[in-house]
Amino acid sequence: MKNIFAIVFIAAASVAVAQKQVVSAYNANKSGDYKAAAGYIEEAITIEKAAIKDKTWRYRGEIYLNIANDSALSVEFPNALWVAKDSYTKAKELDVKSNYEREIITGLGLVQTTAGNQGITDYTSENYTGAAAKFDLSAEVAGMFDVIDTMAVFNAALCYEKSGDVDLAVARYKTCGSYGYQVPNVYLFVANLLRQDNRVEEALTELQAARELFPREQSLIIEELNIYLESKDYERAENNLKLAAEGDPTNEILWFSLGSVYDNLGKSDLASEAYLKALELDAAYFDANYNLGAMYFNEAVQGINAANDMWKPRMTKAESAEQKALEDAAKEKFIEARPFLEAAHETNPEDIDTIRSLRDIYARTGQDELMLKMSGLLK
Repeated sequence: MKNIFAIVFIAAASVAVAQKQVVSAYNANKSGDYKAAAGYIEEAITIEKAAIKDKTWRYRGEIYLNIANDSALSVEFPNALWVAKDSYTKAKELDVKSNYEREIITGLGLVQTTAGNQGITDYTSENYTGAAAKFDLSAEVAGMFDVIDTMAVFNAALCYEKSGDVDLAVARYKTCGSYGYQVPNVYLFVANLLRQDNRVEEALTELQAARELFPREQSLIIEELNIYLESKDYERAENNLKLAAEGDPTNEILWFSLGSVYDNLGKSDLASEAYLKALELDAAYFDANYNLGAMYFNEAVQGINAANDMWKPRMTKAESAEQKALEDAAKEKFIEARPFLEAAHETNPEDIDTIRSLRDIYARTGQDELMLKMSGLLK
């Protein structure tokens, strides 16, 4: 009988100790002594009688949330927000009758808000690693309530990018993309990150997948094209765009991009054909008009330079004739370039390169009034 009483006494004492620690934690938290409260509550959760009660974990969540909002203590307890989140989650699990559901949801909501606000503060102070973790936490808590906080995910991606963590940045940007947030830009960010990390083939894979979702997005096409051109992989650039253009013949962006590849390859006739196909589909397409006009303009300049290079004090009749032929051909190229550059200027009247090119064309073709007009625009 003595043994039974002893066991009952020990159990009662254990309950008393557990209750004392929880009450002490509550009172210390209420009086603002959050560090002492944390000490009491940490001891309480080691005692089984306290650890099985949702109240203990709710108090713990509140204590650590207060610590996280205390500028001095948060340095000493850098994981306070995560501890608060875990505590409220445990409380939710133990609150089987949902008697304190509202309090727990409120607590988790405060964790989410605090994490987001502190993420912004960390970002402003250029603590990008800390900011990324806070934004991740904010998104995680939102997800516990089946809410996708795409802004928090995007902010985390940006912070991981700035902190140099390419893999996590890519993962977060792709998460944004999967929910349609900031698309198609996020796919461009992914490609740029991988490209800068010398993972060119991965960047191309991501771009090609994104282009299936956004086949008319010029930035994605141009980014893929730039990768090919940068690596001087002209054959793959040409083949890739030819297949794409043939598969989607009404996509003027693909024809323009193919023209740009041919232009870079020095295949002027093919470039001209591709640019003209783009313009058949969209006559006001600035880039196609400008590139085609610029290509003819550059050919004209090359002709003028070649004619000038022939000059010498005494030229034979044949040499003079050849020089004149080069000058005439160059003038024809200037004339050929003019309507496309004029169309580009009409679409974008403020583009300086277009205005400058038109000024030179008008000067070469004797259109003084128009030349002066372009000169005036440049001023």
